[in-house]
Amino acid sequence: MKEDDIIGILESDDVKDMKPLNDRILIKVAEASDKTEAGLILTETTKEKPSIGTVVAVGPGSLDEEGKRQPLSVSPGSTVLYSKYAGGEFKGADGTNYIVLRVSDVMAELS
Repeated sequence: MKEDDIIGILESDDVKDMKPLNDRILIKVAEASDKTEAGLILTETTKEKPSIGTVVAVGPGSLDEEGKRQPLSVSPGSTVLYSKYAGGEFKGADGTNYIVLRVSDVMAELS
């Protein structure tokens, strides 16, 4: 196992308390809509996987060639748009969906 294979430190039984490592961030995934804009009700299998969420925690940043930490461009509380198939997905103790991904997988900060 390489250091890069470890995504974070979990000090409790709940994913929301994870401390991401290096350039990784923990995001609380936005809920998928139950209805279309036209008012059609969607089943669980037809809901589109959301790619928007709120940053819960950020790692300290990656190391540059000189061994200095490079701060991340997002901070906790930011709403972000991220690559749909990036990162590792986890379910919190309360059933909330979370994803851990690299900050480079964030395509835009929405707020």
